[in-house]
Amino acid sequence: MEKLIAKDRFKQLADMWYLREPAFFAVYCINALTENPYMNCAIRCGQGRIEYNADYIKLLTDNQLEELMKTEMIRVFLKHPYSRRPVNCPNEKMIAASDMTLYGHYKFEEYRFVNPADFGLESGKFYEWYLIKINDENLKDSGGDSNDDDGNNDKSDSNSGFNTDVPGNMSDRAALWEEDDERCDKINELIEEINSSKSWGSIPGNLTEKIIASSKAKIDYRKTLSGFRASILSSKRHLTRMRPNRRFDFQQMGSKYDLETRLLIAVDTSLSVTHTELANFFGVMRRMFRYGVSKIDVIQFDCQLQTPQPISIKDAKQMKCGEVKGRGGTDFQVVIDYLQNHNVYDGMIIFTDGYAPQPKIDFFTRTKFVWVLTDEKSYDENKEWMRKIGRVCYINAK
Repeated sequence: MEKLIAKDRFKQLADMWYLREPAFFAVYCINALTENPYMNCAIRCGQGRIEYNADYIKLLTDNQLEELMKTEMIRVFLKHPYSRRPVNCPNEKMIAASDMTLYGHYKFEEYRFVNPADFGLESGKFYEWYLIKINDENLKDSGGDSNDDDGNNDKSDSNSGFNTDVPGNMSDRAALWEEDDERCDKINELIEEINSSKSWGSIPGNLTEKIIASSKAKIDYRKTLSGFRASILSSKRHLTRMRPNRRFDFQQMGSKYDLETRLLIAVDTSLSVTHTELANFFGVMRRMFRYGVSKIDVIQFDCQLQTPQPISIKDAKQMKCGEVKGRGGTDFQVVIDYLQNHNVYDGMIIFTDGYAPQPKIDFFTRTKFVWVLTDEKSYDENKEWMRKIGRVCYINAK
């Protein structure tokens, strides 16, 4: 019976939104309402679902239920559950950053969500900014498993690292969050439809501007890097008796292919590129080029080459702040000169903020280039001349 009561309450809320809140109703309709009695929170979104725990729902007033639902719908509008998830980022940290992004744009009345002031931060910043600024020390004991040893589900608030009274476990509230480009596109289409009809309901103007801005087409570094990866992959064919020939079976020798692709990554270690940006960039590189590339070399440069002998991407990612060499100006020509002397790479990725003179390539090379900028501003200011050399994209690495 509790399941029916919970479903009826959601239906009642949806009927009210249909008449008064067309934007919330529209985003509600593109998600599947699903009961999950095992999760330790009232409501959460992700993977195209709105999941709820009926035991929590029955303890909420109608106003509390609506506020939690509106909050989750705004997260979906901003695509927090579907994009921009950093590698190995704790769920509690993502929820806290999401809460702080909403703070200042939407008035909460029933619950106290995580506030930027809790961390001594200013309001009005974007999601990634808060992710970086949240001190990991605040994550201690905030969102651990709150189940008792005997298996009973403990409904107590386990958010002791944050000043919030939202019911449930912060880690559980973001458990469904994962990258989903297809769903992001669907949400962007919905935002465009809502904006064209000006049917935002009670969503305040400053928040609608933020939602609309999040839907604008941006350069997707994943597509750029995926296309670059496909263009440089190469393999070497070997004949073997251990594999049948597709046409002649074992009468003729079969073939096997060994990966031969070699990739060079040059990272700008000048003073204008922070250690955090470098760490985030290497995380993206390991994720994008984990398979299909036989060798990845990494060199550091500023106004001169800082690593005469390249290092592995694993060692580069594990470098501590004091181990980063350089921190001077920037000169791209030293990277091009290195390539001229080691002209054996299929592809080259240059990570930089872009503020240096255009290099000259006066030798023949089969190496394909891609420039990865640290932010959108750097991309806009340098993309024209960089496109003459290779592909260009940016990541929000700050």
